[in-house]
Amino acid sequence: MELKVFKDTIASYGGRWETRLELPVETEILIPDYLPAVFKIVKCLITPVVLQNRVSGGRWQSEGYLRCTVYYQSEEPGARLQRTEQKFAFEKSVELPAGQYAEGPAQVWGEPEYCNCRAVSEHRIDLRGAYILCAAVAVRRELELLTSLADCGVEQYTRIMQGLQCAVTEERTLTAETSATLPGAGETVLDITGSFVPGGGTAATGQASVQGTLQLQLCSQNADNGELTVRSREIPVQQTFELPGAAEEDTALVRGEVLACTLSAADGAGEAQLSVTWRLRIELWREVQYSVVADAYSTLCKLQTVQTACRLLQKTASLAGRIPVSIEDDLPDAEGTVMGCFVTLGAPCVLPADGDAAETHLKLQGKGTAHVFLSDARGELTCYDKPFTWQPDAVWPGTPDSAWPSVGAAVVRVASSKNGARLRVDLEIELTGALLQAHSCDALCGVELGEEYDDSDEPALYIYYAQQGERIFDIAKRYHARARDLAAANHLDANGAPPETTAETACLLIPAAL
Repeated sequence: MELKVFKDTIASYGGRWETRLELPVETEILIPDYLPAVFKIVKCLITPVVLQNRVSGGRWQSEGYLRCTVYYQSEEPGARLQRTEQKFAFEKSVELPAGQYAEGPAQVWGEPEYCNCRAVSEHRIDLRGAYILCAAVAVRRELELLTSLADCGVEQYTRIMQGLQCAVTEERTLTAETSATLPGAGETVLDITGSFVPGGGTAATGQASVQGTLQLQLCSQNADNGELTVRSREIPVQQTFELPGAAEEDTALVRGEVLACTLSAADGAGEAQLSVTWRLRIELWREVQYSVVADAYSTLCKLQTVQTACRLLQKTASLAGRIPVSIEDDLPDAEGTVMGCFVTLGAPCVLPADGDAAETHLKLQGKGTAHVFLSDARGELTCYDKPFTWQPDAVWPGTPDSAWPSVGAAVVRVASSKNGARLRVDLEIELTGALLQAHSCDALCGVELGEEYDDSDEPALYIYYAQQGERIFDIAKRYHARARDLAAANHLDANGAPPETTAETACLLIPAAL
């Protein structure tokens, strides 16, 4: 006897590999003579700008720079805030553990570890700090599973496995330009920040199209009273680019971030040219379906089977929309004046849900910090940092170790105010992406024939008392009988095929296999 075995190789989700790298910063920032001298350091920030990010050949390579931004106050009259920055380049290459990994850019995020900044002289700032750069890569397990068996009296139970696989992941650095109105007389531009709000993404054979809006905020300061004013500017963008491996049925997840902004204008002009460098990330997810053998036996001989678990990702929730956040606290100086505020966000992460549902449900949560600039009665500026957490209202069934969040978050609106001695900050966070989870399915990965059954002394008919909901296949396997014969003998195949399970408690006749 020869058993015919048909197999297929399936890419199973093998988990999540993560790393944390410390990027030390040790630099001096020289203030040009045309800028006011340093009187007091108000705030220092370290943020990463990743220009190259790739997983290939079992190695993750990353390259970019840390943007070190210093806000300081000079001795000039009024609560004037000055800004200077310096880029600190980094390049990292990490050998991944032995295994198979999805090619393309990794998920990258980070958080500052510490930042010490001091003025060495009126035109020299010493900065010491470190930034923790994190990356996550999906692990792939190539499984060879049985898809069908034939001959040797084999009976098989097949099931359909469905899920999602990331077909293509790509990151592109792009530019956009628009005109912007310059601040009025007595105002100076302090900073330009922004975010990308996706409007949709579609895939076609070998290419992808993305629509969205770059939402920019130009922060300027009044020279007389020091008040910060934010003006908004939107740039609609639409990109179509070649993307090998893309297919029309793929679902696109799109997110992006603004890397740098440059404002340039001719002398005496009322408008300036605003150039924006931004990064776009697109993930194409493809629905996959496999028919595999979940269990098998032979009516003629013993059959040894080997079972394994195959994990496929499935979408738990689409994450799109705005999350309002309100922060209130007592001011460190009740007489201080709130000049303005900006917010830095950490990456959202998956955590166990609160309370009784913690073991069976998960939630998505992120951290952030509101940086509030205050001016005291003498006109001296300070920065008050208020940490906060944010999260969508929903919780979902599952555990964090099975989740794969493909999520982006950006602050799209900030407003700060004071009521008496109380500070209030209202902001909105734009959330985009999806939450995926791995679901496990058992399937056969090996099979081997044993010795033939000796049924010469066995009865030709058995009686079995089945409980409601028992699987017909399992009952037939116990007696190495044919499932279709069992169903026919008990008139269970009314629709031409044996049912999956017994509908009620019943006494079944089990005919011996012929």
